[in-house]
Amino acid sequence: MRKPLALAFATVALALIGAPAARAHEFWLEPKTFSPQVGQSVAINIFIGEHFKGNSYPYGKDEFNKFVVIDAKGERPVRGIDGDEPAVTMKFTTPGLAILAHYSTPETLKLDWERFNYYLKLEGLDRIEARHRARNKPMVGITEIYSRCAKLLMSVGAPGGGDRFTGMPLELVAEKNPFTLPPGEALPVRLLFNGKPIADIQIAATAKAAPDKRQLVRTDAEGRAKIDLSIAAGPWLLNAVHMMEPPEGMKADWTSLWASMAFARP
Repeated sequence: MRKPLALAFATVALALIGAPAARAHEFWLEPKTFSPQVGQSVAINIFIGEHFKGNSYPYGKDEFNKFVVIDAKGERPVRGIDGDEPAVTMKFTTPGLAILAHYSTPETLKLDWERFNYYLKLEGLDRIEARHRARNKPMVGITEIYSRCAKLLMSVGAPGGGDRFTGMPLELVAEKNPFTLPPGEALPVRLLFNGKPIADIQIAATAKAAPDKRQLVRTDAEGRAKIDLSIAAGPWLLNAVHMMEPPEGMKADWTSLWASMAFARP
């Protein structure tokens, strides 16, 4: 029996964050094709894994706060049937850039210090270690409550249009269309936290065709960074993590938001 998506989050993170070289905790949306024709049915999977390799999980209406598609016709909910895998199959009736945004419901992790600290270093969150120790937070049974903010960009029919902020609490926004970006030009992206730029956050970028060439950049004072897409054509996945002190009264040591964005470079 397939485990629910919520349980899958915790299982994958606990099992793999602590592994010596593992980072199989990425969450993303991936279509059968990133450049469908107008009217073409496209299957879209929900994945957890690494290097564009992972387990796919079914649609579950209780697994997200928001799941929408935005294109030239505006914004509308992404509808599916619980248990469907691939998660959704859609048709797009207007050409241009289509954006899917999936904001998951919060989940809870319990980690020991070794696993937690490994994950901090992996995601460029080294400064959290000093804050954790200074506040005398536990070294065993560290509780983290997290949510995922996944975005997918697809070029439907004739290329055109641009990415935009969809309202997720942590969101990567492409400031130029990656499907029409001139050869050799870096992709400018912006990371927004509650709709405002956030500085000094690591963005990891991985090309499906060159998973060993993981690119790490940090956002500037305006939340901006540039991604070198000359490494490889085809699908790309960007990831960023922001960790925070929990609100007063919340039974957690930390809260975090995980943003991803998938697209393809022609």
